[in-house]
Formats: sequence, structure tokens, C-alpha cells
Amino acid sequence: MTTQSTTPAGFAGTRNRYYNPVSKIQSLIHNLDAELLQLCKQCSVQKPLTSLNNSSLGSHFSNFGALGAGGSASTSMGGSRFSPDSIGNLLARARNSTALSKTTPSSPTAPEAQKRQMRNVYRTRVIDAYRNRRIFTVYGNYHTVRRALMRRGWLEKLPPSRHAKLQSMSEDSLLEHARRGNDYEAVVISKMINHFPAFFIWQGKGQRDLCAEVRPFRNRVRRSQFLDFSTKVGLVGCAEQERWYREDGVCGMSYPRFYRLGGNNLEERMAFIEDYQQTQARSLLLYVREHKPADLISENGTIFSTTLDFALGKVKKMVRQAEHYSLDDARIRPPTPAEIVENQTFMMQSTDVLKSNAKFRVNEKVMTEYARLAGLYLDQIESLRPDYRWDGSRNLWILKPGYQSRGIGIVIRSSLDDILQWTSNNQNKKYIVQKYIERPLLIYRTKFDIRQYMLLTITDTKVSIWTYRDCYLRFSSQEFTMDDLRESIHLTNNSVQKRYKNKSNRDSRLPKNNMWSLDQFKSYLRLMGAPDGSWSKTYNGFKQNLVAVVMASLDETELLQNAFELYGCDFMLDEHYNPILIEINSTPDLSPSTEITARICPMVLKDCIRVVVDLPKNPTTATGLFELAFEVNYNINKGADAKPLELNGKQMTLFENMPRMRNSPRTRLLRKILNNVKTSTTKKVERAMEATAKNAKVPTPKITKKKKLAASVGSSGAASVQPSSQNLAPKVILGPTARENLALQYTAPK
Repeated sequence: MTTQSTTPAGFAGTRNRYYNPVSKIQSLIHNLDAELLQLCKQCSVQKPLTSLNNSSLGSHFSNFGALGAGGSASTSMGGSRFSPDSIGNLLARARNSTALSKTTPSSPTAPEAQKRQMRNVYRTRVIDAYRNRRIFTVYGNYHTVRRALMRRGWLEKLPPSRHAKLQSMSEDSLLEHARRGNDYEAVVISKMINHFPAFFIWQGKGQRDLCAEVRPFRNRVRRSQFLDFSTKVGLVGCAEQERWYREDGVCGMSYPRFYRLGGNNLEERMAFIEDYQQTQARSLLLYVREHKPADLISENGTIFSTTLDFALGKVKKMVRQAEHYSLDDARIRPPTPAEIVENQTFMMQSTDVLKSNAKFRVNEKVMTEYARLAGLYLDQIESLRPDYRWDGSRNLWILKPGYQSRGIGIVIRSSLDDILQWTSNNQNKKYIVQKYIERPLLIYRTKFDIRQYMLLTITDTKVSIWTYRDCYLRFSSQEFTMDDLRESIHLTNNSVQKRYKNKSNRDSRLPKNNMWSLDQFKSYLRLMGAPDGSWSKTYNGFKQNLVAVVMASLDETELLQNAFELYGCDFMLDEHYNPILIEINSTPDLSPSTEITARICPMVLKDCIRVVVDLPKNPTTATGLFELAFEVNYNINKGADAKPLELNGKQMTLFENMPRMRNSPRTRLLRKILNNVKTSTTKKVERAMEATAKNAKVPTPKITKKKKLAASVGSSGAASVQPSSQNLAPKVILGPTARENLALQYTAPK
């Protein structure tokens, strides 16, 4: 029976990555020397060991014994006759002799000594990792993250699902097979680390946040579902709020208009019907503008000129509302019976024109004038509403489930009745109805989108938005057409397109794996003669969209130190290379599905670790291709010099019963500011005023409970009314809760 010669941990020469100081090595050698001598006596192997005088092992052992008896460390460490490998040979030979001698089971053996030695080395590493906050846990197959952290000296605390069979083994059994870098060593270290918290956690979106007390680096940023832009419902909520933060060149969102038809909101349903009819009017005018007048008319035509008059009137009204927007224009009024009949007639006749190519019963001269007016009104409304330029003449709408991803449940419809019926039958999916982009930028007659990465990091004072300077394109497997509404043509998600084969008549210049790198796209732009700076314009548009989304969501974001999250953001381009945000994924697919993703996805993860782990320790460290797009300082001054808010005058009742409303944008930030106004300062002011009143010999009236309630603002506010020496209205000093309620009342959107 032969056993492989192994070197104990800590004596692996220059190839061992765990370097020990000289003092530790001296101590280990002394301990090992004593153990070897004791083992040799117990195993009765003095003769085999002393018979090795004809080999180099004998001389090494004599040196080793001299060191154990008090020889100099410099001789053993610096002398040419000392070799760490000889100690490993001694252990191996002692272990072989023990196995052959078959001594009593209770006596210690050389493998047991090796286990103790390895256990001590591992425990030293574990304690060192804990003291330096270098323990991590990664859920899932994110091996790039694991390798990046282990290169930095981190130790992994394994999740239960990783190496589950090995984790069920005992520590002694694992130590028998543990070697540098193998799975047994990883499991042993994980068992020793088990009672320590992890300081870096890469977890799934639905997992519970563990080790929160040590504020670990965690790849999850939590926010409310109404502003969680990684869902379609939350992205819609952010699109509604981003107007408060819009700034030219810095922050702005380009997003197709939308409606929530998954609930019982009658007002939003009526708004969608109104928008659908307006879109139908613009679609008809666009159809007239894009065709020759002679091709639109016929002596036997079935469409009268009143249909065009109705469409022109609709668009003219839209221009007036966009130029002079008022609350009266925004209010949706139920149509009168006459208007209902007129709308239904227009919808039927315009549908015949757009879908069946029905002809108008007018002469060519009149149709030419209608075409001129159509172009005039369309130019006006598109200059006021740039998103109308994405619309075509089909009036198509895309229906998306509010909380699903990977293209599941998405359909495209053009009929108003079909849309309303579909959303009514699927109330549980909370459908978002969004205007379909009918005029996207195409590459060789094929639709595509762009996957762009964004990283969000939070420190104790700042929220940083990082964008990646590299990206890739994803193509559809079929050529683009508006006559076929199948998902294989219109949905470019990789999870959808991988189910279909590329169409045989598709342009041969398109990639077979349906992906392009950024360099390939730039080459295409040069080939097509795109204006200089087209990509720079597009990339800046990416940043402005993402900054706007994050800013709109900050009001309901949990700003926890060391939280971060990597997002996969999907954009489309219009015909002028302007980006249009489609959706944002909080758990993007980072698998090497093609040669394009096999290159970019590991780069993204490595650079993510640089930003999250390396940058806080060294502000000058390289961040790879991640670029800081925007930074928000949310730290609030908590100094003791804060002065209380004061309100002078007579209280007035705004509402008999204050209506309950959901927090508006910036409410949380306002609440933080108001809560930081110390009440102690207010009490000091009250005492000073009472002292002044006593000195002036003016009796301070007793304030009953009813008077306190009357003087307070809000149901739970606390306010004290102090008298004045003059015949003026009393001065009211509000408590923190009263100030908050008053501020919320006056800043609530009308």
C-alpha cells in the first residue's frame, strides 16, 4: 500500500500562495519536530528512519533535530541543506510506517498531525479574513465574481446549494482530501467560516437580506413596487415622475406613452380611448401624406371628405392643447351622444382606409390640399411631442404583463376592442398598454435593440450612477414587417429569439447568432454614412435616460450603505439615432450564450467588482469600462445649529377632513429634512418666551386640551401658543410633526 507524498499546508515552498513569516515558520518547525519524534517513538520506526543515512533525508533530519534541540533558526532557514520538501517526506514516510505497523487505534498518527496542522492554517486564514472583512457569499453560477474576489484574498462562505454533498461530510474527512485550491479545501474553509457573517453577498432578487447588521456589499437595491424600474409597472411610475427632475443635457427620459389597463381605473381607461382615437387621426393624416393624391381617390370611393375634416380637427385640437396646456384640457370629459356617433363613424371609415386601402370620393385638387394640411399639422404636433415621430399609420399597441420578463405574455394589437377585451380578461396580470414603435431604426430591414449595462452604488453619503462604455446589439430572426404581428418579428429578447431559426431570405450580412458587438455597429454607421458623432449622441442619450429613471425612483429607494445593483437596460433607436428606453432588468442574463456575450459579460462583472470593492479603498483605482454618469449627495446636515421653523398668523382650516393621499415625489427627502430640526431648540425658545412673559408681568394663560387641538396643525401635531405684549395675533411655534404635516399639505401636487 503506497500513499502519495504530500506537503503540509504552510510548507509548500515558493508555489504556495499562503506565505508565512519567519517567526511563524520557526514555531511550526519546533512543533512539528516534537510531533515527529513522538510519532517515531510510538510507531517504533527509529531503525527505518536512522537507516536512511545514505540519503539526503538523514542529513535533513539531523538538521531538523538540531533545530528542535535549540539550533539556530538562521541555520535551518538560510542554510543550503534545509529543504521544506524533506519535512513532507518525513510525514509521508511516518504515515507509511504507521500503516504497516498496525498500531493501536488510540495512538496518534502522522495524518492526524497533518490534519491538525492544516486546520490551524485554515483557521488563521479565516480569522484574518474576518478581521479584514473579506468573507463573501455568491448564490448562483457567477464564477467570474467568485474568482475576482478570491484573487483579492477573499474567502467564500458557501451557500447550502453549492457542493451540497461535500458539505454533508465531516471536517476530518474533508481534511484528508483537502489540497490547495480544490473543492474539499473550499468546503473546509466554508465550515470554519459558517459562524461569521459575509461582507459581500451576491444574491437573487427574491432572497431575504442576510447579515444586514454588518452592512455588507449586497447586489440588491430595494425600492417600492410603484417606482421599481426593474418592473414594467415601476418603470411606468418613474416615467410619470421624471418630469420633476428633467434637465436638458443631463436628465431626461424617452419612453413610449403608456396606460395601466390592468386595474379598475376608469379615468385611465377613458384617457387611453381618447389617445387611441387621436392616434388614429394622426395615422390617417400620415397615410395621406405618404401617398400620392392620385392613388387615394376614386370616382367610386366610399370614404367622404368629412373623415379627413374630422382627423384634421382632432390634430388641430391636440396642437392647441400642447401649446396652451391647462387643467381643463387635461380633464377627461365623457363624450356626448353626438360625439360618440361621430367618433364611431370616423373609426370605421379610417380603419377601412388604413387596413383595406379604401378610396376617397374627392377630386385630386382637393386631395392635394388635404395632403398639404396633413403635413402641416403633423409637423406642428411632432415638434411639440417628439414621441409622435415614432408612430406609423397602423395604430399598433403592445400589451405587457406588469411583473413578468423575458417576453412572457406580450402581445401586439391594433383594434381598440381587442385591447380592451384582452386587458379585461387578464386583470390578474396588470397589463401595461404601450404605444408600439412603428418607425424604428432598422439594420438591413431587420429590427434590433441594444443591451446597455448600468451599475448603481450607494455609500453612506452618495448614490452613484455608472454606465458601461461597451454594449451589444440583438437582432430579430425575421425581417421587420407590420403585416405580421408574431413575436419572432417584433420581440428581440434573446430568450424569445433563441426559440426560432433565422429566416432563409434574411440579409446575409446579418450575424447568424443574431448579435453584434459595438465595434461592428460603429462600422455599420460609417458604412451607411451616418453623421459624425452619431454614436456619441446615442450614448449620451443612454446616460440621460438612466439618470432620469434613477432620480425619479430615489424618493422610494432604501438608501443602505454598500448596496449596489447591476442592471441590463434595453434601448431601441429611432430613425435619427435617438435612444428609446424599453425596459430595465435587475437580473440580466450574463451567460456566455454567444461569442459576443462570452466576451462582454465577464468584463462587466470584473469591472463591477472594481467599482464596488476596490474603488472605496482607493479612489484612484481603475474602474474598467464603467463611467460615472451622475452622482447624488443625499447626506443631510445634522448639525446642532438647526433653527426651528416658525409660523406667525392666524390658523385657517383648509379641509374639514384631510384627504388621505399617497406620498408625492420628494416627500421622503422633505420628511428627512424636517425631522432633523431638533425639538430641543424649540423648547429652549418656549422657555425663553415664558421667562420674558414673567418679567413683563403678563399672566400666561392656561391652554386647555381643546385649545391645544385648535392651535395644532394636523391631527397629531404639537404647537404652543405664546401671548404677545401687543394686541397682535398670537405667535405659533410648531412641533416637528406639525411642521411635517403642514409642509406635506402645501407641497402635495394639485
